[in-house]
Amino acid sequence: MKKKYLLLIVVLLLSSLVLGACQQATEEPVAEETEEPVVEEPTEPEYLWTANLRQAIAAAIDREVIVDRVFEGRNVPAYHMVPDGYPYATQPFFDKYGTRDLDMAISLLEAEGYTADNPFEFTLWYPPEHYGTTTADVMQVIKEQLEETGLMVVTLQSMNWAEYVNGFVAGDLPFFILGWFPDFADPENWLSPFASCLQSPDNGVNYCNEEMDSLLQAAAASADPAERESLYQQIGELYAEEVPTIPLFWEPEFVSYRTGVEGVVVGAPFEFNYRVLSFGEDAQPASGSTDTIIVGTTDEVNSLDSADAYATHDWEIIKNTGVALLSYTPGTSELVPGAAAAMPEVSDDGLTYTFTLRDDLAFADGTPVTAQNYVDHWNRLDTLEGQVSGLVQLYVDSVEAVDELTVAYHLNDTFGFFPALSATAPFVVGNPANFTTDEIVAFPEAVDGIGAYRMVSHTPGEQMVLEANPNYFGEAPLIPNVIIRYFADPTTMSNAVESGEIDVAWRTLGPVEAVRLQEVDGVTVDKVDAPALRYMVFNHTFEVRE
Repeated sequence: MKKKYLLLIVVLLLSSLVLGACQQATEEPVAEETEEPVVEEPTEPEYLWTANLRQAIAAAIDREVIVDRVFEGRNVPAYHMVPDGYPYATQPFFDKYGTRDLDMAISLLEAEGYTADNPFEFTLWYPPEHYGTTTADVMQVIKEQLEETGLMVVTLQSMNWAEYVNGFVAGDLPFFILGWFPDFADPENWLSPFASCLQSPDNGVNYCNEEMDSLLQAAAASADPAERESLYQQIGELYAEEVPTIPLFWEPEFVSYRTGVEGVVVGAPFEFNYRVLSFGEDAQPASGSTDTIIVGTTDEVNSLDSADAYATHDWEIIKNTGVALLSYTPGTSELVPGAAAAMPEVSDDGLTYTFTLRDDLAFADGTPVTAQNYVDHWNRLDTLEGQVSGLVQLYVDSVEAVDELTVAYHLNDTFGFFPALSATAPFVVGNPANFTTDEIVAFPEAVDGIGAYRMVSHTPGEQMVLEANPNYFGEAPLIPNVIIRYFADPTTMSNAVESGEIDVAWRTLGPVEAVRLQEVDGVTVDKVDAPALRYMVFNHTFEVRE
């Protein structure tokens, strides 16, 4: 009995110990498990323009109808970015889409999941007057053609030119129309500005494809015509497949001027030289003086900084107030020395072009110009990354001042068209007194360059005043003063040249007003041998927005 009692006590003691241990275990706080902070991986942006959507729009557009309805056949449909008649020109958009393939467009849209009840909706932008009074009509026809698929809804929006340029460069416009004139005469310049990784952002395209870049680089660097032909055939096929942009049509340019105005010549490089303009004996100058000529334009100044400017009118002013290394005989495509004293020397490997500068170069304020100015200009362009920077950076690796009057351009590859490139506005050296080293100066108060004229005043949207440069190295301009008048639309400008308020109407007169003015006494209309390309641009990095 005693043993049983003792055993019972032991069992009870053991049980209490176990219970106590369990209770202590439950009462002690349990250390909380620390969770690793969740790091969210950056998500790739969802871009609006898929390959199917780009191809669907390319297939739905009928260029022949646009040309017939809007221009009564005066313009020419464009099936590639490279114009017919250029070496290595092909028609890849016609080969892939024909004049139009509505069934293909519908099939591609359906593949993206769009239906009649859930259509693809987007905004199409355009400048209402910059390209002439017909632009709104062109946009309306394109809207109708795209909506004929039954799977797209297009909203048309317009914006004045200055805001328009800023908008597409900033990437704010998803789909829009632009015009193009070549910077230099080579097929390369009708393609890389829109399809190369480096240059396409400058034109609002933001397209980048390693295969395209490789083909473009090889074609640009090749000196073998057969190889270039093969490469440009491949580029054309890939371009129609990828659709960085959509070529629409070739539109002729016109310039109109009053009786007695002489020297109006615009050649294929699209240069309008004011210094060769003059008044004949029967002229009645709009200003009332033969010392001043008034030129009208519907363009606007976007930037007068040659390290930034990438618009036709801006280049025109820059080239009249400055001179590139090489230039053109007015009205022709003949390259001649400009700021350089002679054509460049080319190294045996084709990678270095050396220019000897004229020994009488000076800015309009009298400051001498040396090779170091060109090195500084390159460094400024390369550093500030203005709108035009990609045009030069794609080809130029570095610039060196060999001596006080000798400047060498070291290239990224063997580009046979470099002499033509050196005749473009980015090779116009700016006066450091007007253009600081640390920022783009789009609207300087004055431009004291090395050209035939200097800019003395500019009121945006109204007028610009140029006067003869007293330190110009060449022959003095025949007319010492030029006033540029800015007009809101081609109709108002054409009325001004008809009534004698201006002496010359230029850029953009447009085919409608040009045809009308051909019947006006005392007014001459010339067709410029340099058709403009009108094309549609996809902003390839435009993100899907709710």
